Amino acid sequence: MNPSTKIVRINVNARRTTSIDDLPTDILSSEILVRLPAKCIGVYRTVSKQWLSLLSSKNFILRHCRHISTSYKQMFFSVALFQSSVFPVTFDPSDYLRKTLIPLPTNTYWYDVRVLTSFDGLVCLSFRGTQKMILWNPLTHATKFVSSTLSRGRFKQKTDAVGLYVSPSNEYMLLHAKRRNGSMKLYKYSSRCDSWRKMGFVDERKYHNYKMSWSNGTFFQGVVYFIVKVDAAGMGNYLFGFHVDSDELKSKPKPATTNHDGDGSLVVVRNQLHMFVANSLPNWSLHLWRMDGENWTKIWVRQNILPPSLFGRTITYVVSTGKFLVVSKSGTVFEIDTTKNGIECYHPVFSESSIQGAVYTETLMSPDF
Repeated sequence: MNPSTKIVRINVNARRTTSIDDLPTDILSSEILVRLPAKCIGVYRTVSKQWLSLLSSKNFILRHCRHISTSYKQMFFSVALFQSSVFPVTFDPSDYLRKTLIPLPTNTYWYDVRVLTSFDGLVCLSFRGTQKMILWNPLTHATKFVSSTLSRGRFKQKTDAVGLYVSPSNEYMLLHAKRRNGSMKLYKYSSRCDSWRKMGFVDERKYHNYKMSWSNGTFFQGVVYFIVKVDAAGMGNYLFGFHVDSDELKSKPKPATTNHDGDGSLVVVRNQLHMFVANSLPNWSLHLWRMDGENWTKIWVRQNILPPSLFGRTITYVVSTGKFLVVSKSGTVFEIDTTKNGIECYHPVFSESSIQGAVYTETLMSPDF
């Protein structure tokens, strides 16, 4: 061996430290960042211009929203006496005491605001005086007015209904059912194009009746579902579904309830559509049904236990992570635990005068998508 030759020994067992900079961008965004809470994403946007561009892209926000909507705790946005606030839905009364006050999206009084519906972190609000509607993200405070001239996008509290959904092309849409001038009309709003378009309807005259109360829509597997209650004894309820791929509104089968005057509320639980049905006199009861294809299966029932305050069209919001939260128009929030029996299956969580609100998941979704 030449004496001047240096021998370099390599330790094949040595560990190499891998930093986050070594990860490919696609792996970083699709496997790591997409799993973080929305608030964390906002912080990471300040790391660099590259991260700001990546984490602000529509593609990333859509993927993040799809993951976050099924894996993180839901929040309850409420508008009550002189304030609006947000607190987590964990069925713990102490969480309500740790609520966070947030400003309303416009310079208006709390009693002028109506909370209509929510989807993918967006909340739809309307205002008493002007009847105008807006789409709003309570986390990012991004806001978009959807009302236009020619009375498009103006909501009447006792006659109209709305539903938020996403189209097959990942475009966020707002469906508006409105009763005007003796007929029922359907319009849909495109957030991407910022425009309204009139849709067809099953029977404009038949369903214009002011004795019919339309729930706001619940989006599930390509269909926006509406419960229509007839305010007349023995007339029963209807269930309609707006198919977003064909833009058609069709009559749907509903649960075979024994009491036709029961109040129903729709909720998506573990990627399945459920309906709460509350029956009043002569037998106070609450039923939980699950949609299986075109049929409904009763999976839970409680008889003669519920307080009258849950009836008379007071059930407005229901959400589940194993338990159910029911918010009445009287301002009382109940927890319903389907694993318990008798009076133990429900109890009031808190009460606040004139409360209204919406359950949502914090996302980065923009009203412009």
